[in-house]
Amino acid sequence: MKTNLWLSLLLASVLACACGKDDTRPPVTPTPPDPVDPVVPDSGTDAKWGLKDLAQACGMVIGAEYTYSEYTQDKQLQEVLKHDFDVVTFGNEMKHDNIVSGSGTISFSRPDQMVGWANDCGLKLCGHTLGWHSQQQTDYLQTLIDRAADADAAAAAIRDAHATFVDKMVEHFDVYAWDVVNEAFADDGMGSWRNSGNTEAKYHVFLWGNYFEGGTKGFADAAFRSAKEALARYGKKADLYINDYNLEWNPAKLESLCKYAEGNPDVTGVGSQMHCNTDLSVDAIRNMLMRMVKTGKKVRISELDVPQGSIPTNSQADLIVTIFDQYLKIVPEAQRGGITFWGVSDKNSWLGANKEPLLFDAAYRPKESYDKLYAYLLDRSGLDKE
Repeated sequence: MKTNLWLSLLLASVLACACGKDDTRPPVTPTPPDPVDPVVPDSGTDAKWGLKDLAQACGMVIGAEYTYSEYTQDKQLQEVLKHDFDVVTFGNEMKHDNIVSGSGTISFSRPDQMVGWANDCGLKLCGHTLGWHSQQQTDYLQTLIDRAADADAAAAAIRDAHATFVDKMVEHFDVYAWDVVNEAFADDGMGSWRNSGNTEAKYHVFLWGNYFEGGTKGFADAAFRSAKEALARYGKKADLYINDYNLEWNPAKLESLCKYAEGNPDVTGVGSQMHCNTDLSVDAIRNMLMRMVKTGKKVRISELDVPQGSIPTNSQADLIVTIFDQYLKIVPEAQRGGITFWGVSDKNSWLGANKEPLLFDAAYRPKESYDKLYAYLLDRSGLDKE
């Protein structure tokens, strides 16, 4: 698994896509990343150090997301996770509609298999997620509403259902962090809380905020309060994050999230997903991280991926290195919640394999992005390069 082999394969491929979570982003003037051009050593699972060793030496953790199907089908995934990452997030297995059935029963059987293996490998788990508008068990929640005598009773039933879900999740799982509230703000350019008017109705979309006084903010307050109380009840500790996307180019959303975190002492961390394009400017990264640091909370990049684009001034590899470089320069070590890639292999990316947005190709071979990140962290770590 040497650099020259997979690099020649990579250079022979044609990459021409840049796609984030929202296609309506404003035009951005590309800014070349800060020059980082260390000598690239051999890398991959045969290297002396894993990415996690280098990241730890730099004062941060590095993580990856994966799903149950990848875990059961791809043995290469498990080898890569053990070698290169120290924290993990499950893509779907801890979400409401994967834990709660249509009848309201709760089952942890699938994530428990993944947790057992992760624990054996010394991998820490981020719980994802306790509150989101998507992937809810809408069959069960609608049953609660239909059975209620009136609107007040329906709202009370929904609030109880969410509090119960949070309690059971916190009791059952031992995690280092929870994404307590996920994607609570709209992409309307004003940083508004989500509501029925600015959220697309899709299968398993459920706006919890419709049943809380104060709307989505009231729901967020209750979610963080429930999570904090459950941690105390079961004698556990974990950072509690509010997490959202497009923060790097949507200043209004960024400001709303940061102000909310500053005003809620139950929030201990702010997370930026960073499903970003190669045209993202260094200034946008810097401004986002500086504002997040200003909250005084932990700062985490929670779902990083970068489809390879066609703009020559920014490559995927260079942008990933720039994101890590800015993170380490701007975020004090005490506030570093780490950086997690949203996937390991291009083969299983939620964006589609053809977008090739991750560090490893479809055969789990490290790409140029891996090697450049490895070289950057190695230079910064001070570890033995031999």
